[in-house]
Amino acid sequence: MSSQTTSQPNTPQLGLLLFLVLGAIGALTPLAIDMYLPAMPTIAQDMGVTAGAVQITLTVYTAGFAIGQLLHGPLADSFGRRPILLFGVFFFGVASAVCATTTSIESLTLVRTAQGFAGAAAAVIIQAVVRDMFDKEDFARTMSFVTLVITLAPLVAL
Repeated sequence: MSSQTTSQPNTPQLGLLLFLVLGAIGALTPLAIDMYLPAMPTIAQDMGVTAGAVQITLTVYTAGFAIGQLLHGPLADSFGRRPILLFGVFFFGVASAVCATTTSIESLTLVRTAQGFAGAAAAVIIQAVVRDMFDKEDFARTMSFVTLVITLAPLVAL
């Protein structure tokens, strides 16, 4: 009984921190798309390519994201959720930095594919982490708060 009493005061703070951290990680992919879209004409102009060539980078990002979801789930089940999530977030950050410094459309296309693949780790693992931590009723409530943070990402991207 005393363990329940001591853990209850920390639960709201832990819950809020959990929502913010998982929501921020989950917001990486929407931010990587919503911040990228307005820059596409400038990217085309700076690289001296057509708008269609830059649009392909968005397509391959989405393809990498889709393929990544298929692989990250089984990897997280085999090696644990935390290492796969941390690797995905780290690799996403590295790919983002490389995207910002690349000078050719071919390189940008390749790195955007890798970025989408890495970003898929968050999409898959966040739901699994919340499902592991909470029962069915609390899962729905927790995911709604995490989703709220994720849906605010496009507003931040503006």
